[in-house]
Formats: sequence, C-alpha cells, structure tokens
Amino acid sequence: MSDDMVKYYSDRAKEYEEIYAWRDPDRQTEQDLMGVELKKAFKGKRVLDIGCGTGYWTQRISETAESVLGIDINEAVLEIARSKEYGCPSGFKVMDAYNMELEEKYTGTIASFMLSHVLKQDMDGWISHVHDQLEPGASVFIADNTFVEGIGGKLNTKPGDPNTYKLRTLNDGSQHMIVKNYFTVDELVELFGAHTSGFDEKNVFMGKCFWWVSYQYRP
Repeated sequence: MSDDMVKYYSDRAKEYEEIYAWRDPDRQTEQDLMGVELKKAFKGKRVLDIGCGTGYWTQRISETAESVLGIDINEAVLEIARSKEYGCPSGFKVMDAYNMELEEKYTGTIASFMLSHVLKQDMDGWISHVHDQLEPGASVFIADNTFVEGIGGKLNTKPGDPNTYKLRTLNDGSQHMIVKNYFTVDELVELFGAHTSGFDEKNVFMGKCFWWVSYQYRP
C-alpha cells in the first residue's frame, strides 16, 4: 500500500465508521445482509481479518467465529479496534497486508473494502499472498464498493494507467488522491477464478452499493 494511502487511513481513523451510519435504504439493507453472510461464512472459523481498520466488521464476525486476528498497517485504527468488545477471542497486530508474516494458517479470511485500493497490476500477486495464509477449504470473503455516481468523490484516470482514482476530502479539510478501482461481475469471476477452483458468478453478490465474493479456497 502506498504511503499516501497509509496516511489517508491514519488521518481518517476517527471518522471512518461515519460511512456506516448513512441512512440510505439500499445501503443499510446491503450492510445488514453482509453482516448476516459474514456470520454464516465464519461460523467456527479461525479468521484472519485483513485490513480490519477500526474493527467494525470484526465485531460482527466475532459473534460466530472461533477466534479473529485483525491486522492493519495503521496503529491509529487498531487503537480504536482494541477498545471494543468482541464475541470471541480477538487480537490485533500492525502488519502490512502485502507482506504478512503469520505463525499459523487460518480457516477463514476477510478483506473488506481493500481490493479496490490494490493496483490492478498487483491484484493477482496479492490474492495469491492472501491464499498463502490459509488452509485448503478455508472460507474467503472479499467485499468492496460498487461505483455510485457522486458518492466518494469524482472518479479520475491517469494517462497510460489502468487504475482509477478518487480525490477524498476529510473532515479536517485535507485532501487525498487514492486508488479506487471498481469491478463488474465478469471481472470478479475472471480475477478470482484464476486462483481457486470452482469459482463462478454464483460466488458473487453485486448490489447497488456493495459487492462481495464468498468462496472456499480450493488450490
């Protein structure tokens, strides 16, 4: 993750969860559904929460998981995550999601709202690295935003660059140009199908505000 992205999420730590309080009916419905699906996917699992941030989704996973380890590059968000209560044994570590060094392999993993920040040229390598942290058959749940015109800033492109970017303004007025890529169902099937067997469109949820993929990792 770039230094600009790391600083953006560090600066955004205290206001990060404001996004989940938006009173948009479609958004609230899909957020609630995602919470339900996460509890089902990780029931009884030892879960690695990659880019866990402030622990918003970690709390929901912890209601059914055996245990959760949340990792994030930013200590600022982990301080908030550690202040919360969880339904299962949960720990948090500062760690680079592109260079994870873990003591065990996990039976489940989630990466929420992270893939859109991965450069397209790095995505295959990053997914392989995530799978390297898992036992065969582990439950994988990757979620992110769909593109909604007017939400989250104007979409920007750069000449010769396959990625898209958004200029984000925080409550303190600071601005950050961040990588923000979006996907179609077909693109997600192609991307993940290259890394796990049996992956197809049935593994993809594409809503109005969010998408997610849910599957068992099969090398």
